[in-house]
Amino acid sequence: MSADIVQIQSGDNTLVCAFIGPMNAERCNQVQKQIEESIESSGLPVVFDMKEVEFAASSFLRIVLTVNKKVGRERFQVVNVDPKVKKVFKMSGIWDALKLEG
Repeated sequence: MSADIVQIQSGDNTLVCAFIGPMNAERCNQVQKQIEESIESSGLPVVFDMKEVEFAASSFLRIVLTVNKKVGRERFQVVNVDPKVKKVFKMSGIWDALKLEG
């Protein structure tokens, strides 16, 4: 079931977490542990690909902050962010705090 929410793949010296669909609280709770375990076991820089996400709840922002803390800002990227989701990141202050680009 979590493959319907996030696809995690290692490639080109990065761990890519491609999210699918709305990242509401329930869906975030279903995948948070899997994401954290994958990041810890890989030891690679992390990319969150948000290409297929049009909604992100505060629980997703918590995942972003947790991953950033684990891997460090220099080894973490969030890419392909929908304008509506980017607005949530900016309103929360996370976009500027993590120096996200795009």
